[in-house]
Amino acid sequence: MTQTEFLQRLSKLLKNVPEEEKQDILYDYEEHFRIAIESGKSETEIAAELGKPEIIAKECITNYHLERAEENQSVSSLFRAIYTSIGLGFFNLVFLLGPFIAAVAVIFSLFAVSFAFLITPFAAIASAFTVDSISEFFLNLFMSIGLAGLGLLIGVGGLKVSRAFIAWSTNYVKSNLNIIKGENKSI
Repeated sequence: MTQTEFLQRLSKLLKNVPEEEKQDILYDYEEHFRIAIESGKSETEIAAELGKPEIIAKECITNYHLERAEENQSVSSLFRAIYTSIGLGFFNLVFLLGPFIAAVAVIFSLFAVSFAFLITPFAAIASAFTVDSISEFFLNLFMSIGLAGLGLLIGVGGLKVSRAFIAWSTNYVKSNLNIIKGENKSI
């Protein structure tokens, strides 16, 4: 594969990356070709050393989404990064997607429980029409106020857990990507 073929293929595969980012990536690979040609290598040798443009594009797209996830700190950005990382191999499917779905389910459950506890005072007020005594109504009301307070605490905890999960997941996907690339950096 020649330099032109390699760069055209890579450019085509990077169609979902913003143009500025895409041009930076292509420029880096043009430079790599230029330096290697000056040292006496052929374009075919250089392309073979660099690897398949498909894998390079997947890595670049994953890195792009990881950078967005770090900047935005949102679940959707993190999910895009994990989704593109899964495309890099079966290992990622098992070790990224499963734990990610489980953690998202736990975080969702925290928010669902928080919401349910927060609306219990409305149920206690509605029970005023069905209880037999005023003491039973006040018992229901005070218990529901306690549950609402617990719901607030669970909601705040859920927010903290979800932020920590996003930060941890972003770092995990990065380290996983480095392992796939063969970059063994000690932390």
